[in-house]
Amino acid sequence: MTDFAFASIPVPERQSKPRTGGMNMMIDWGMGISRQADTLESAGLYIDNAKIAATIPRVMPRDVLQRKLALYREHGINPMIGGLFTELAYMQGNADKLFADALEVGFGALEVSDNLITFPAGEKARLIKACANAGLKAYGEVGRKEGALDDDAFVADIADCIDAGASGVYLEAYELFAQGETRTGLIERIQKTFPAEKIIYELPVVILPGVHREFKHKITSWLVKTLGTNVNLANIEWDEIYITEIARRGMAGDASHPEGAYRLAGFSETGVDL
Repeated sequence: MTDFAFASIPVPERQSKPRTGGMNMMIDWGMGISRQADTLESAGLYIDNAKIAATIPRVMPRDVLQRKLALYREHGINPMIGGLFTELAYMQGNADKLFADALEVGFGALEVSDNLITFPAGEKARLIKACANAGLKAYGEVGRKEGALDDDAFVADIADCIDAGASGVYLEAYELFAQGETRTGLIERIQKTFPAEKIIYELPVVILPGVHREFKHKITSWLVKTLGTNVNLANIEWDEIYITEIARRGMAGDASHPEGAYRLAGFSETGVDL
């Protein structure tokens, strides 16, 4: 049990690790090991998975990479390879080599995406199964960064990933939250169709056009307000872990979360007049 200060101020409780819901994936753009160690000491109890972003594992020195992955595992965090690296290896005919190398250096999971690839029918599912058979947790990713899938295709792709045995499915943020608009109808359909624990909502990353931290926080608040505290979230930056955690509990400066601390204390959604 973790001891917290201010225990006399009640706030909504959260499941501790290993969690089955309300999971956080932190995105790692190659942060130095000292910063990583500091982050995990401070906030590691709120990080479930860590993705070494894009193709960064290929250009990071092996000894540094192995130390980073070991540090994640020491804190009960599953380190994973992102889908863009998987796509590169697949196009080279090196997917099996990627799986073997990932296990050798200490990765525990891998993402199978089609951001740049259009797979032949059934090939994405085959790759998910091959990844799992190699001994890695296999996660599917659905959607493209330019937002190309209609609702039916998006839902069908999620179903294919889950049917193939994916441990979970990441949903590309740019598909759901592009140009300041939220595809609420699609999100409602996803929630009604699939087990919540299988679905992981990616938050927009600030390297994409039109994305800034204010917009990202707005999306985080909307997701926990609409889908609940235990919505699974991804692409959280190292310095966003705590703000994401208090947003989950409805205590991040607004009273929009109906099950959050402010609302439970008697605030209305727009505040309170005394």
